[in-house]
Amino acid sequence: MTATPRMTKHTARQVARRARAAERALARSAVYRLLSQTLVYPGAEAVSALHEDLPQALACAASLPDGLAPLLDGLARQLDGKDAAALQTEHRRVFSHVQSVDCPPGEVAYTAQNIFQETEELSDLNGFFRAFGLDLAERERPDHISVELEFMYVLTFKEAYALLHHDMEKARLCRIVQRKFMSDHLGRWALHFAELLALAAGGGYLQSVAALTRAFLPGELALLRARPDAVTGRRLPDAPDPDDFACPLAQDCPVADPGGPDGSA
Repeated sequence: MTATPRMTKHTARQVARRARAAERALARSAVYRLLSQTLVYPGAEAVSALHEDLPQALACAASLPDGLAPLLDGLARQLDGKDAAALQTEHRRVFSHVQSVDCPPGEVAYTAQNIFQETEELSDLNGFFRAFGLDLAERERPDHISVELEFMYVLTFKEAYALLHHDMEKARLCRIVQRKFMSDHLGRWALHFAELLALAAGGGYLQSVAALTRAFLPGELALLRARPDAVTGRRLPDAPDPDDFACPLAQDCPVADPGGPDGSA
């Protein structure tokens, strides 16, 4: 009979711990979603979603690591009163109409040295998304920074839901996938992208986005115990092999040397 109160207290402590963990996961998911929305092209629908996501992230600030709340406030000030047209002008200035040279927003620009590595990276990303039943919108690149951040939003939100409504095993699985995705993809290049974005932005809301990204992601890497092979610059393509341009039948080619049999002109 005396065991029942102790079991009840133990269960209450477990419930409280899971609730705190879920609250933290929800706060993390709010920041991932906010960052994703700030880095997608700011069409009318995206801007509307952005203005909805920002208050949610601000409301979660108390559950986030120290130092993030002021950065969220700074981003809110930068976005205050900005409509889609104003944000589009700034987005085009930094990223241009084509692939940005200063801060390309796609992973393979940093991690792939040739077309074969690029294909592998994109295929692996699509594998992550398919495993969670996610499909990309038309003409959306799987390696775009906004897409990878959105995937982390999905994973952290699922972790919170599992903590509140399922067993710990499902929450643990979400953490494992988060660690794997950060190690293999987002964690490898996003911080360097944010550094380049800070240099290219020259103020404005994208400068605030870069600052928030640079402050948020190191804590995520530590929390997840992810150790990615981080890049420190854009990887240059492999130099072409001269043999790639040689005729594969050159040794057996019956055509005479244009210099003549004796090698003279």
